[in-house]
Amino acid sequence: MTTDVAADVAPDVRPDRNRRLLRRFRLVGANPMFRRLWIGQFTSELGSSMSVLAVPMLAVAVTGSPGKASVLATLGFLTTWLTAAPCGQLADRIAPRRLMLACDTARLAAVSTVAVWALAGGPPLWLLAVTTVVSGTALTAFGPAAGKMLRTLVPADQLPEAVSANQVRGYSASIVGPAAGGALFGVARAVPFVADAASYLVSLACVRGLPSGAGDAPTARGWPRLGEGFAVIRRTPFLRASLAYSVPGNLAVSMLMYVLLLRPDAAGGGTGLAFSAAAVCGLLGSLFAAGAFRRWGLWRLMAATASLRLLAALAAGVLSGGQLGPAAALATVLLLSPVVGAALGTTTMLVVEYEVYGRVTGTTSFIGGALQPLAPLAAGALLQSAGAGAALTVVAALFGVALTAVVLGRRSLDVKPPEPAGPTA
Repeated sequence: MTTDVAADVAPDVRPDRNRRLLRRFRLVGANPMFRRLWIGQFTSELGSSMSVLAVPMLAVAVTGSPGKASVLATLGFLTTWLTAAPCGQLADRIAPRRLMLACDTARLAAVSTVAVWALAGGPPLWLLAVTTVVSGTALTAFGPAAGKMLRTLVPADQLPEAVSANQVRGYSASIVGPAAGGALFGVARAVPFVADAASYLVSLACVRGLPSGAGDAPTARGWPRLGEGFAVIRRTPFLRASLAYSVPGNLAVSMLMYVLLLRPDAAGGGTGLAFSAAAVCGLLGSLFAAGAFRRWGLWRLMAATASLRLLAALAAGVLSGGQLGPAAALATVLLLSPVVGAALGTTTMLVVEYEVYGRVTGTTSFIGGALQPLAPLAAGALLQSAGAGAALTVVAALFGVALTAVVLGRRSLDVKPPEPAGPTA
């Protein structure tokens, strides 16, 4: 892929490059419809990050059983994974704005019900389970609909900055939300859910204010074929190569997180501080993701990221005697995750046709997360049987597999994507 400038130009090019990058972000920020979408999603993500933490805390408080509360976490993951492809199909059948409004309404009803029950003394576990399924399904459907909406509001040449700005939004919410949710739960059990319900009201107002025709995508009569997502992946080398990278990479990242969480010395504030620092690194990575993508292109960015992840995991294995090694590796991994995430997300938007975008992204999410349930099991078994060093060696090996996939898939990844097929603002 082409870069903005050559590597051997005059030394004063870097300020020019930075000014161009800032100018591109300003252009995206000057788009009032993008701002409306961004504000609505940030508010709802902030509320969700508060209630996601509060749900297991409320379950423990009501049932007195951490084991029962952990079932909700498993249920939430299974919901997201199993509904990824069907929700992608839904996003291709229903106009994005209408689907986003429906998803926010469903989540508003779910968390409001929990808030009322919490005020009345405490919801039963079955209600928390239903809320987890409803909220998870709505969130999974909201994602591809929001992606299609973004394509209608932002010109193709501004997509890298728009995707990076969305990642900044997500990491900011993940940094602030859990701490705020825990503090609000300490005030009263219902408060985090009331705050989440209010966030969906804001999101509804923002989405409703988008242009009426912005999300009206052409759809086929009847339901689109669910298998079309798999068919597009089979005939698109870029999607196959990116999945070959993502499947082992996602498993490695999850295992690294659980190695840090499940270590015998994980109790106390050190682990929480490590995750907070890692989230801050993810936020920082989001800030320069668009510039890195434009300068180095997709393949070189993926190769460099996979190599650094491999080195970080190997170094963590050497320093596995304490929390510092795994924590530093996680910070490095999350610093680089949004960089590759923005590049892959932008390229997917440009390569995949608008009419099948929901099914393709839903299917890639389903395939990419297929091995995720193995992460806590593998990390726990390796920690118990062989220690942190062995677990981190397996993590490094998985990053090595991801790097190999990038090297072998260079021809598929080192491409100039076509102009997006979807409508522009």
